[in-house]
Amino acid sequence: MNSLIKQTNVFIILSLFFFNLNAQDTLRAKIPVDPDTKLITYKDVITESGNKDELYIRSFDWINANYKNPSEVTRRRDAVNGEIEGQHRIQLFYKDKDGNTIKTGLVEYTFKLQFKDNKYRYIFTNFYLKDKSKYPIESWLDKNNPGYSPLWDDYLKIIDNHICKLIDGLKAAMPAKKIKKDEW
Repeated sequence: MNSLIKQTNVFIILSLFFFNLNAQDTLRAKIPVDPDTKLITYKDVITESGNKDELYIRSFDWINANYKNPSEVTRRRDAVNGEIEGQHRIQLFYKDKDGNTIKTGLVEYTFKLQFKDNKYRYIFTNFYLKDKSKYPIESWLDKNNPGYSPLWDDYLKIIDNHICKLIDGLKAAMPAKKIKKDEW
């Protein structure tokens, strides 16, 4: 009986260990890497009704809702060509054994929004750890890296969650607002 309990406990511990490893590998597989540049790059083309100028203007609702200082974040606004380029950062942190949140660094990234009639494209890329020099985070995807740290998995998850939330917000902000007629 005692042996069965020990075997069950070992099985549970090993299952949790392998589940955690599988979750980390799933995260790594989810992080999009551009095959040409080898950089982490979130990009897509979205079909949306409206001409280039309308879509360009609609994007500012999203920019204003997601960035405290939109004029500083957006480095280039080109209404003629239908492009917006920006740069921002994501705060990295971890929880210590007492549950305290410890800030550990900032990852900067660039984004580009491009507009054409009835479609737009977003690109989030050039992720790097802001330090004395720029440290690209693509090395965090390699668990065989000699400097590998288990915190990299948490950091990748923070970055992925942040960018996915921005993308979801952009998609929600881009449809034309329905104008309700005041019929009385």
